[in-house]
Amino acid sequence: MNEQQNEGQSLLDGIKIWAKVGVELGETMKKQQATNEALWRKLQFSTPVIYRNQVSGVCPSTGNLLLNLGSPDQGYQWQVHAVAIGGTDINVTAAGKFGIYISGYVGNNVSPGLGALVDGAEWGEGVASMPFTNQYGSDQMIVNDSESYYVVITGGTAGQTYMASMSATVINVAATLGNTFNVL
Repeated sequence: MNEQQNEGQSLLDGIKIWAKVGVELGETMKKQQATNEALWRKLQFSTPVIYRNQVSGVCPSTGNLLLNLGSPDQGYQWQVHAVAIGGTDINVTAAGKFGIYISGYVGNNVSPGLGALVDGAEWGEGVASMPFTNQYGSDQMIVNDSESYYVVITGGTAGQTYMASMSATVINVAATLGNTFNVL
C-alpha cells in the first residue's frame, strides 16, 4: 500500500507541477500579449502620415488673393515637402507675385509681413515656367498646430483662378519627445 500511495502522490505532484507550469505559461502569454499591444499602440501613435491639400480662389479686382492651405490639428505639426502655385493647370499662364507664409495670424487677404515669409517669387522674373514648384527638406519648413500655411498673391489678374497645393508629413508632437537617459 505504501508503494501505491507513493505512486499516487507522485502522480498528484506531477499534475500539480504541470498545472503550475500551465498557469505560469498563461501569465507569461498574457504579459507578452500586453507588451505587444503596447508596442503596437505606440507604433500607431508615432507613425507619421502624408497629408496633401489644394485650394483655389479667384483673384479680386482690387487687393490680394489669399489661398489658405490650412493648419495641423492640435498636437501635430506639418513638415512641408512640396508646394505648387499657379493657374489652374501647368499650361495656364498666371501673372503677379506671391509669398508663402507660416503664421498664427491669417488676415483677410493681407500679408503678415516679411517675418512670416518662408518663400516667394514674381512670375516672369526668376520663375521660368508655370506653375511655381519647390521642394523642401525635412526640417526646412515646419508648421505647428497654432500656425497656418498660406499663400498671398499680389498683382494677380482680376477674375483669374489661382491654385496652390502642398504635400507634408504629419507628425504627432508627443511622439517626437522620446525617452531620455544619462549615459556615463
